[in-house]
Formats: sequence, C-alpha cells, structure tokens
Amino acid sequence: MTTDTDQAALKRTLELELARVKTPEDAERIVSELERLAAGTTEGQEAAKATRDPALAAQEVQRAAEQATGPRREVAAVLAETAKQTAQPTREGEAVLEAAQEVLKPAPAAAPSPVEPDAAWGAELLKNAVLRHLGPVQALDAKVFLAINRAPHPAWSDRAGRLIATWTTGGWIWAAGLLVARLFGSERAGRALLTLLPCITVATTTVEYPVKAFFRRKRPFIDVVRALVVGKKPGSWSFPSGHTASSFGAAWTLSTIWPSRAPFFFALAAAVGFSRIYVGAHYPGDVTSGAFCGMTLAELTRQVLKHTLLQESRLWR
Repeated sequence: MTTDTDQAALKRTLELELARVKTPEDAERIVSELERLAAGTTEGQEAAKATRDPALAAQEVQRAAEQATGPRREVAAVLAETAKQTAQPTREGEAVLEAAQEVLKPAPAAAPSPVEPDAAWGAELLKNAVLRHLGPVQALDAKVFLAINRAPHPAWSDRAGRLIATWTTGGWIWAAGLLVARLFGSERAGRALLTLLPCITVATTTVEYPVKAFFRRKRPFIDVVRALVVGKKPGSWSFPSGHTASSFGAAWTLSTIWPSRAPFFFALAAAVGFSRIYVGAHYPGDVTSGAFCGMTLAELTRQVLKHTLLQESRLWR
C-alpha cells in the first residue's frame, strides 16, 4: 500500500525528471521515446503487469529511472512507469495518480504552480509536445479540456463539482426527484419512475461495465501516458463518461413524458457532463460519447418496456 512517504518520494522523482526538460527539442525527443516505450501494448496489459508486481510504485518508478540510459530516456522511462502504475484499478493506482497529478496537472489561471518552476516548465513543454503528436480530433479534445481546467477554479465551484459527481453517480438523484414529486401528489411521477428506473439502470450498467471494460482492454497504452502528461485522469474506466450517460439517459426518458420540460432536463444533464470535464475526470469526447450512449440505451429500454411489460399498464397511458 502506498504511504504518504511513498507518494512524496514519487512526486520528488517526477519533479527532478521534469526539471531535465529544458527546451522544446528535449520535449519532442522524450515524447518520441514515450511512444516507442508504449508501442504495441494496451492499457489493460500494462495495468495487469503493475497489479501483479508486489513492489511499491515509488520503487518501480525509481528503478525505471536507474535503468534508463541518458537523461531523455530517463524522463521517458519515469513517465511511462508512472502511467503504468496509475492504470491499475486499485487503491495503489489511485494513490499514484493523486501524487502524479499534483506534479503534472495544469494549474488554473492566475494560481501558483504547486511544483518547482523548472519542473512546471518541463511539464508545460511536454504537454505541448504531446499535443503536437496528436491527431486533429484528439488534439482539439485535449485543448478544450485544458481550456476548461485552466479557467479560474474558485474553491466553492470545486466543491460543487465534487458534490455533483457524488450526487449523480448511477443516476439515483433523478429517481429520488420523481419519488419526492410522487409523494407530493404528482400522479404522472409514478409512471415516470416506473419507466425511468429500468432506463437509467440499463444505461448506467452497460456503460460502466461492458463498454468501459472493453475500451480499457483495447486502449493503446500511449493514450494513458498522453493523458497523464496533459493532466487528465488517465486511467481506468474513463471512456465513455458513466455520469453523463446516466444523466442524459434520464433526461431523454423524462422528456418523452414531459416534452415541454425537455430543455430543463437536458440543461441539468449538460451541467453534469460539464462538471466531469471541470473536475478533470473526462475529456469532452468522453462526455459526448457518454451522452450519446445514455440516450440510445435509454430509448432502446423504453421501447422494450412500451411493447412488453408496460403495454397493458395504465401507468403507461
């Protein structure tokens, strides 16, 4: 288990390596080396290797630095090993991610950087080099993410983003709202709840498990490394956004029952999606795909209900 001491050691190693990146040419060579190191492997494969290895993450990262030959290869090896450690879906991986993001995550505008100036400069050079190596669609996705995360982040809005993430997990908050409405006398809320629950359950469960697991296993490991350098949470189960899928699935379902209130429902769902980008958990592409998946799965479930279980129910009429 990673301790505070291990996290501090990992952060110090990352800072020392980033301080080695002095010029854009350094950054280009390091990113090319990262692509070489990550070639031919997937996120799932590297995560499995890290999970099987009993050594502490900080020790593995330090070992990678010691085994590399040359400063640029050393930086690349440290970043690749850190990315591998963050990819494992364990508490150890979360602890490594937290430590790495303290060093690599972009600071909001007008906020002091939490790391040494030389390390912050090296991280900025690497980020720019990664963006140049991305395709146009991926680069746009990352740039929008960075623009949102580098906007001012008051403490109250950060807390709000975290609360939204907690309240909207699994879409239960939408069902709770309908339950309250039914208790206060809205008869249509009962019908809506009967329809909504299976729709958001199917949407959330499908996205959170088979869909995310598939993309995790198939995602090239270089994508994890790039995400770490850019500052986004790189790992594990991030595509598509499950929070967004459940919220847009709920908004779609409720809009079929109360069409006049559709703008309100979708505004709430969009706020959830934006919050996932704002807190650094997802790229805009993750959120967009989550919205599409959620609405599609909710509508398919609604049609099945309409023509089977609810066909004879007066609640459907």
